[in-house]
Amino acid sequence: MTMTGASSLSIAQKAHAQAELEGLGGHTSAVLQRHVYIETMGCQMNVYDTERMQEALASAGYVPTSEVERADLAIVNTCSVRDKVEHKVTSLLGVWKKLKEFNPDLVLGMAGCVAQQEGQKLLDKLPHLDLVVGPDQIAQLPSLVEARRAQNQRQSATAFVHRREYTFPEPVPPSDGRVTSMVTVMKGCNKVCSFCIVPFTRGREVSKPAADVVREVQLLVDAGVREVTLLGQNVNSYGKDRDGEVDFAELIHQVAEIDGLERIRFTTSHPMDCTDALIEAFATCKKLMPFFHLPIQSGSPAVLAGMRRHHGVDDYLEKVDKLRRIAPHVALSTDLIVGFPGETLDDFEMTMQLLERVRYATLYSFMYSARPGTRAAELKDDVPLAEKKRRLQRLQAVQDALTAEWLAGFHGRAVEVLFEGPSRLHEAGPQSKLSQVRESRGLQVMGRTPENLKVNVAVDTPEQLAALTGRLGRVRIDLVGQNSLGGQLI
Repeated sequence: MTMTGASSLSIAQKAHAQAELEGLGGHTSAVLQRHVYIETMGCQMNVYDTERMQEALASAGYVPTSEVERADLAIVNTCSVRDKVEHKVTSLLGVWKKLKEFNPDLVLGMAGCVAQQEGQKLLDKLPHLDLVVGPDQIAQLPSLVEARRAQNQRQSATAFVHRREYTFPEPVPPSDGRVTSMVTVMKGCNKVCSFCIVPFTRGREVSKPAADVVREVQLLVDAGVREVTLLGQNVNSYGKDRDGEVDFAELIHQVAEIDGLERIRFTTSHPMDCTDALIEAFATCKKLMPFFHLPIQSGSPAVLAGMRRHHGVDDYLEKVDKLRRIAPHVALSTDLIVGFPGETLDDFEMTMQLLERVRYATLYSFMYSARPGTRAAELKDDVPLAEKKRRLQRLQAVQDALTAEWLAGFHGRAVEVLFEGPSRLHEAGPQSKLSQVRESRGLQVMGRTPENLKVNVAVDTPEQLAALTGRLGRVRIDLVGQNSLGGQLI
């Protein structure tokens, strides 16, 4: 579902060719099935919201397509965490604008955090944009699209639903044979970190009742899902907004009781709300996978204070140490921002020391960029861009070495893999080691280790691949790539 690298001319030509092929002369027909294309950017919450949009639109007769040229409705589901993403969104909509020359009935929409943040201003700025839909308005999407078609009205729907009135979308059993799935257990965030726009685009925290979470997971398992990822902007604070609700650790244990469910993951967490009970769950709940993404953002107490993180480095390290005492098998991941306003070289060195101290398995790292509407945007962005780049490159070089060391430890090991389906090694690029292995090993199935690493395994026949999908198997690792592994069935 990516449009990266496509030119506007090639897309327009393809759209025109598609229209001629279908005998439409560049126009859609009421007798044809309508198609929706959704380009998803950003976090897993957006991936989940995209699925909810597809479910809502299915009731109006829309079928997903992976080719934007075939779409009657094209939506970009946006993220506003990074400035570059917003520029990419504007550029993408400019490309899609060309499609309207060949299909005047095409409806273009924007959803997600940028849509929520900018609202009506986007319609004023982009005359070819038809719809702007915030995360709380996904259920209204079919009626908004129909209003655009029937009444020729451009629509902006970005009002927040009050947390006491908010209802989560009803789950729909998947029919695509998926092995893994995501389940939103809460939405919003109350932390209001100074650099983060999420509280202003997703609203305040609302927890889905535990009984509803369990019911949704059971629905997924009945449809063949074997692994779920519990989602929230800050899952650690789950249940705090509901009187008498269980906490997140207890929710994990309740979900783990579902027969047929093999694995549980979750994201994302705030260190401030990381309880001892949650840490202990990694040791006591066999279905909880040993991968913990625990963002710290900086190793400097001064920078953390400026970020309004409300936790210290020592507090964070205390939690890390406890985790490694009782569950040393757990791989840790984090988020780090370099070049935050006021970050000195000494502050950055503290972040580098944190990196060496914790030795993360993986890392998400970013250069700071001001997001309009956040408290940090009012601060002077005083770290030069060149210095931000230098710091980021140094940080990433150290982490690359740490990740390579972690991955190397899998070589020769036997690991348990949940197989998800055919390998997608072509995404690794023609020059990669694993892509070259694809050529030598032929048909392969892809699965993941408990630590969430992709593993590609050679199989003899399509029937063997189908038989493995959705099942656990033992694999001996004999190839380590930059981000994934290769192995043989035991």
